[in-house]
Amino acid sequence: MATPVIVDIVTYFYPVGNTSAVHLTRNLPRAQTAQILLLGCGDIRNIVFTVYMDQDSGKQIPPAVFDFLSDTAQQVSFDPQVAWFVLTLSARNILLLTLALDDTDGGRDPLMWNIYYHLYLDNESMKLLNDQATKLYEMAITMQSWTNGKYGQQFRFCDEGTLSKVRNIWYTYRIVNFKGKEREQHLQRSTAAMQRATSSREYRMSDASFPLNGIRAAAPAGICAAQDAPELARHYWEHGSTDKDGLYLRKPENINPTFVTDTSTLHYGTDPLLGFHLATAYAPLTKESPLRGRDKGRFKLVEVARQQFRAWIASFRQYPRQQLTMRFSASDAVAFSYALQQRRLAVTSSPAGFYRDSYHSKPLVLDSEDYLGSGGAPTSFTVIDTSNLIDHIGALNLLVASSPLLENTYMSSLYTQSLVKSQETQTAYIDSLLCGHFPSISTLLGLIPVQYWTNISSTSMMDDLMLDSGFGSAGGNKQMHIRLTWKQPFSRQTSHSLASGWLHFDEIGLARMLHEVYLNMFRNEDMHKLFAAMNQHTVTNNSLLRYNRRSFALFLRFVRNRVICNWTKVMDRLLAFIEQDSTLLMNLNYIQELYLCLHLYNVHSVDTFAPAFARTSTSLGAAGLKGWRNIPPVLCVTIEVPREKLGLVTRIKPTEIGSPILHCVVQSSPSSPSGRWQNIFSAIQLSFGTISTSGERFSDTFRVHIAEDKLRWNGSSPLLATFMAPTWMLLLEPKTATIAFGIQSTPASTSVFMKLLGLDLNLYRTNLGNERNVFFTKFSPNLAEFTPLRALSDGNYNNSVASNAAARILITATTDTDTGRIASLVGRLEGLSGDMKKELRNGCRVETVQTSPFRFTETLGSKPITLDFPAPVKALEHKTRIARKSFYIEVEAPLADATSWKSFPSFIYPTFLWSGTPSVWNSSYLNLDRLPVIDAAKKSELQWLRPHASGMFNTRERAQRNKSVVAGSKTDVRMAFKESLFTMFMSFTALQRQQTRLFSLNHTTAGGVHVLIFISNLRMDLTNHTVVLDAAVLLLTHEIVSRIGSFLDALSKLNICHIKVDSEELNLWKQALPALVERCRTWEHQADCEYLRESSIPLSMENGQRVVCSCGNGRFPPSFILGVPQWSTVSKYFVRAAVSPCFETPFSEQLFEFGTLHGCWACGKEKTNNGRALLSCGKCHQAKYCSADCQRADWTLHKSHCRAPGPHNNLTQHHNK
Repeated sequence: MATPVIVDIVTYFYPVGNTSAVHLTRNLPRAQTAQILLLGCGDIRNIVFTVYMDQDSGKQIPPAVFDFLSDTAQQVSFDPQVAWFVLTLSARNILLLTLALDDTDGGRDPLMWNIYYHLYLDNESMKLLNDQATKLYEMAITMQSWTNGKYGQQFRFCDEGTLSKVRNIWYTYRIVNFKGKEREQHLQRSTAAMQRATSSREYRMSDASFPLNGIRAAAPAGICAAQDAPELARHYWEHGSTDKDGLYLRKPENINPTFVTDTSTLHYGTDPLLGFHLATAYAPLTKESPLRGRDKGRFKLVEVARQQFRAWIASFRQYPRQQLTMRFSASDAVAFSYALQQRRLAVTSSPAGFYRDSYHSKPLVLDSEDYLGSGGAPTSFTVIDTSNLIDHIGALNLLVASSPLLENTYMSSLYTQSLVKSQETQTAYIDSLLCGHFPSISTLLGLIPVQYWTNISSTSMMDDLMLDSGFGSAGGNKQMHIRLTWKQPFSRQTSHSLASGWLHFDEIGLARMLHEVYLNMFRNEDMHKLFAAMNQHTVTNNSLLRYNRRSFALFLRFVRNRVICNWTKVMDRLLAFIEQDSTLLMNLNYIQELYLCLHLYNVHSVDTFAPAFARTSTSLGAAGLKGWRNIPPVLCVTIEVPREKLGLVTRIKPTEIGSPILHCVVQSSPSSPSGRWQNIFSAIQLSFGTISTSGERFSDTFRVHIAEDKLRWNGSSPLLATFMAPTWMLLLEPKTATIAFGIQSTPASTSVFMKLLGLDLNLYRTNLGNERNVFFTKFSPNLAEFTPLRALSDGNYNNSVASNAAARILITATTDTDTGRIASLVGRLEGLSGDMKKELRNGCRVETVQTSPFRFTETLGSKPITLDFPAPVKALEHKTRIARKSFYIEVEAPLADATSWKSFPSFIYPTFLWSGTPSVWNSSYLNLDRLPVIDAAKKSELQWLRPHASGMFNTRERAQRNKSVVAGSKTDVRMAFKESLFTMFMSFTALQRQQTRLFSLNHTTAGGVHVLIFISNLRMDLTNHTVVLDAAVLLLTHEIVSRIGSFLDALSKLNICHIKVDSEELNLWKQALPALVERCRTWEHQADCEYLRESSIPLSMENGQRVVCSCGNGRFPPSFILGVPQWSTVSKYFVRAAVSPCFETPFSEQLFEFGTLHGCWACGKEKTNNGRALLSCGKCHQAKYCSADCQRADWTLHKSHCRAPGPHNNLTQHHNK
């Protein structure tokens, strides 16, 4: 809806995911109801994996849409899996999930695997598919028949259109029933579809290609899959099956119909294994471990994937049906999000003037009973997952559409994921993501990118960075995998409306800031920048565009809801900046479309949209447009492009077309009395079909109706392009002005089409007076009315103070008008209570203390007031202004940047109270008992763990580790914290140190041992592709020490690893431990929980005082800790915790550079264990290692680019200079 429309002749079908399943509720505490919206998620993996992980966790996933939706406390929700081929995906997904529910004993799991993943099916699988599709087809005759049927309460449709189209797809799965000509046509369709897929793969995946996704799916043991994963991907495409022998099935009659589409091509990278967590194939799991495989050959990856499929499906089958509801919508992700916004703001099924997507003429109308009246379908969500849509539609388009649907709680999360390498570095990626200064624009959006501000992630990026450097050239197009979690600011949590989180702005500063976004959004039109830095990324980024002027208008609609200022003044200044700008080559050619979109979305209206403006050019009795009585200020223009004009595009080889952007142009005739002018419209609607009309032409009653041609580019119908245009422009030359349909000029499109189409790249042109091919209507085709998007708020800011509030808090953003960035945030406390005014007047002491990057505490005498900023601010740089006569206090602090975390190094896993429940912000919740258990005794099979754990350290820290050892220099607290974690993992597995499972945090100069950490086992953290220590933790308070003296004496005789910490690191541990406990709890907080009583997490930072609440003390599985004396007596003081590696994000410091790594290429050490110089690879003499074990661990990765002759397993002494 908000993205440019392209020539979509070549489109891909993604029936299965290409990244491992994610735990959708990973940021929700135990026993919380989840309202989940999935945008862009094509298959079922995330759904069933989430159900598996949440089983027995107390979480409930309430009703939703295939992209979860629901507000019922004990139901699950899914909402639109939106892509071009969501219909096919919905049909596949519902079919499989209903099969799972019917298969009560799991006996059909192998057949279900075949149906969902194999390209060719055996007879038994084909018959099961046919029978289930027939059953579903017969149930789905009407919405009522489906709703009243066997599956109607659990699987629901948002609208009649989706149900009808999904039913039609189920019909195509009934191939066993096809006879005669129908069967012959099906075989032709299937054969053609498979030929397209194999040809595409042969073209895209050359013999030199080295697919990386299988290695990523096997992380943290990814290097172990470097050979197996690509070979199995090739096997899948050669056999059409994951079975060892599937060639006998490669016949046209055995092609799986769920992989067949008429207009799209099965993606060349399709691989069933990619959606699973393949590390369990390489990690040595204990005999009792969940998800333990047994196959030792290459097909062990297939075995573990099948095993996980069975386990996930079994959990889905066992989940109470009344607690899981899914709703499906076949529509564009952005369009569906705006439809939900409309529904949330007002109970209406109106289409809001937009279609399901930009490539069809079907309106999006949520007309099911769930969205009418009090139907109960959710319109706000605790979880919104957007897959990697951000790569395809742009971050601003995605966030502006979806973030207003995020529920206003600390717990709510919006997830984005990027796979496309659009920039050379991660820093460049984040700097360009929001079309402006990242900290400023994220603050303006009212969103907190958690990993950016904490500089910490639960997931290691080391595997991706190493793979990109080591294998990128072999794989063709490189990838850049970045996951971000977006939260809402603390200052927004007090409001429960869709419109909340107001920011005061000065008008000129805000206008400058918005203009910078405009310039960056359309930087492809800046020829100076294009030619100044011409490289592959520049050409690609200037050809694959994500925004048009409608995008910018929708962004401004969102911003208007977020700010308090004179909006008219902002817009006047912004439009002046835009009109006067000369850096964008086509700026003025798009200016009328910008004005138009601003008017349509109620952002701002210039004078030309006043009703009387256009009507001055009309008169009764005149012909054509000029005779339209009471002509509206905006008209819909539909141009019919004859089929023969499309041949210049359709005759080009599909591999050469690319993704050219389409637009319409209206310009003056050669003899125009108004002079030369041209206006381009990129916000167009595309469809194929035949037009019929009704009503009187050139009047409000005239309508255009489109009967669509499903074959589109492959059919015979004309192309129909529709766009909105300002009426006054059309009236300049209503008969003679030129209207054209063509391709937008970009570096890529120009190289392909200029020789064929000429410099203007037009496919078809005519004049406005051509009534056979040009139509003017009040409303868009197939729409009986136009309902504009409702404003997110009424624009009225409530300036009152709640009766129980100590003060009213106003937040102002101060902008730098030269750079268009937020320079500082000012928090103003006013409307103080009477007692506080009195204190202030009497000269009480006012103390300002910054307690976190977001929060200040203002203390007036003895009365504290909490001041929360909507974004982090720099520490120790604030100013406080006190107005004792005017009764207000202001705190001003500079907006933080990517390196500001260094001022708050303990802000790693912040934990907050929300409605009495602790909520962990930056650490995934884990159902530990569902995670595979690693046999730590099998060192030879754990060599991948050392480089993985070393991935905690960035380039600077790797160098600093060596200096610290040599010179005894002090390290920063985060590095010390990671060093302590590294010690635990290496000691528990004995990979570098003596094996032990007992650890202490020992502050030798301040009380000795403060924390005891006893490790039960090491588990695979599937969600985050890492490992986790399942531990029992005891914080030694004065009270507890007095009770367990004999136990502490007994411990002194055991092998305990005493980790030395200083005061800073001990404080960091105290801040982190509540999160490490909370993230794995299986118990409920009690009514008298200390967190509630003290309103503080952690409870105290003082030595000898309680840090973590006592609600979880002693709650352990049987036989959790063995070999510890008096455990049965003292376990009641311990609490279970999940201790994971702590990985940095790449936004502030370099993590790893493959070609210039100076330390051990496996673990980062700069010396051998005995302090000598590193050893070098005897083959290439470039790779360096601290030991033979590290070389063996790294060999799978290193061998692909180890070039010099000689045996790879020889180590020679390497002397660093």
